[in-house]
Amino acid sequence: MLERATAVSAMQSLFSGLESRIVRQRMLPHPGEGSLYDFDPNRVSRRSFRQGDLSPGGKGPFIRRESIGLLHKPMLGLAAVKVCVVLDFGNAERRFTADAIQETVRWALAPLRPDIYFVIGFAGAREPHLAGHTDEVLRALSGGTNWRGALIEYADPGWAVTAPRDGAILPALFENLFDPEPVDQKIARVDAALLAAHELREPGGFMLLDDLAQRVAVGKDLVTDRAILYAERTPGLGVKEVGGDLIIQRDRFESMRA
Repeated sequence: MLERATAVSAMQSLFSGLESRIVRQRMLPHPGEGSLYDFDPNRVSRRSFRQGDLSPGGKGPFIRRESIGLLHKPMLGLAAVKVCVVLDFGNAERRFTADAIQETVRWALAPLRPDIYFVIGFAGAREPHLAGHTDEVLRALSGGTNWRGALIEYADPGWAVTAPRDGAILPALFENLFDPEPVDQKIARVDAALLAAHELREPGGFMLLDDLAQRVAVGKDLVTDRAILYAERTPGLGVKEVGGDLIIQRDRFESMRA
């Protein structure tokens, strides 16, 4: 786990801007109905949960959850919650598991409110010994008829968002709602890593874009976009698919032409 003071600071930065990020969306989708709903940011339905000592000097694991139900007022009738945004940050060993995801879904009351669509962020510190998430965890993100979730990982100094694979909600929505790091900072980190990569200086040298995304804690789509741009601007480099994986590679015959 991260040092406790760092984990608490990361948690605070994540929650402190949540409402402003929600407001910037202006409208949120309800995929179950195929609709987009506007909402009044001054009228919301809230639930909160805290477990453990959330202070920088405390001990043991801790969890904080916030649920913000957004009220939609139709032209006729009473205002009702149609979409609910839930953010859950936990600081504990083995944070990202299918069981932990289901526990938050139950707390959010998603199984009891089929009329509401829940957009859920499961946040915590990246586990450095793991190369990626299991298929079980990734499947769990899209396991409900009226909810979808994303993993929000703090990988000091940045954040990485892993969205569900089924496409019910565009990955950009999860990033816009739950990622507190400005995109220009992510771009700068990817570009710096590409520029410093020793692998790309030797003929035939290459990097897996999945590995680069993991290393710099940036989503693969943005990493791919920056790698393609970097290759276009750098003679001898190209981005291609090999065995189902995207790589950026230097031409192995470049030195023979020079």
